[in-house]
Amino acid sequence: MGGRAPNTILTDQFHQMRVAIDSELPDTRHRWCKWHVLRKAKESLGPVYSKNSAFKRELHELLDQIVSVEEFETRWTQIVTGNGLGDNEFLARAYENREMWAKPYLTDTFCAGMTSTQRSESANHVLMVWRLWEMG
Repeated sequence: MGGRAPNTILTDQFHQMRVAIDSELPDTRHRWCKWHVLRKAKESLGPVYSKNSAFKRELHELLDQIVSVEEFETRWTQIVTGNGLGDNEFLARAYENREMWAKPYLTDTFCAGMTSTQRSESANHVLMVWRLWEMG
């Protein structure tokens, strides 16, 4: 990148990645990949985050449509308390780190519309399979 640090890096929620980026790239905005956040939600919330749940619909609407901090804060509280999830550890951690993944807290960061590392991970997988086949 011509000796310049990237403006933004998308990663999963791996703590050591955050520590490394903060230490080595202090001027780079580190964000959590939305796909990983939602995958963790599915793993951590189980049936609450099932395919047809109202909670899932409300959470996705919050992530995809809400752009003001005030509305995010209000809707987050309504969703969490309305679904009886005030004591949920995953949601508490997600909220504490909302500036890493929630759209209203990222308006000062240019990401060219990217919110996920999934596309690059898929490409990496394809290249790895091809390389293994070629070595074969």
